[in-house]
Amino acid sequence: MQMTECAFCDAMGLDPFKIPSPFSKCQVCWGRGTVSVADKTIMCVYCGGSGKHPELRLTCPVCWGKGVVNIVREPTMICPECGGTGRAPESKLPCLRCGGKGVIGVSK
Repeated sequence: MQMTECAFCDAMGLDPFKIPSPFSKCQVCWGRGTVSVADKTIMCVYCGGSGKHPELRLTCPVCWGKGVVNIVREPTMICPECGGTGRAPESKLPCLRCGGKGVIGVSK
């Protein structure tokens, strides 16, 4: 595991939407400004690494606000279902095949 800056609050430790107040702690890093992530990660394509849901005032449902996602199996290839966007083609929800990561593991 390694520590990285919190994407959701831009390492400021405060809630980016200032809910319920401008002094509220970030719900992802709890005010620390850093989060623990796995050693093998890639940027979350669903939120573009921002940690925020693309259309709502919520944490990203794929990376949970960290801005990166774990890669469990290598090598990887672009998800044929969503074309690497991480979004289901028929909706704006995360792709079910890749889980919103945009890539899937390839069997060796």
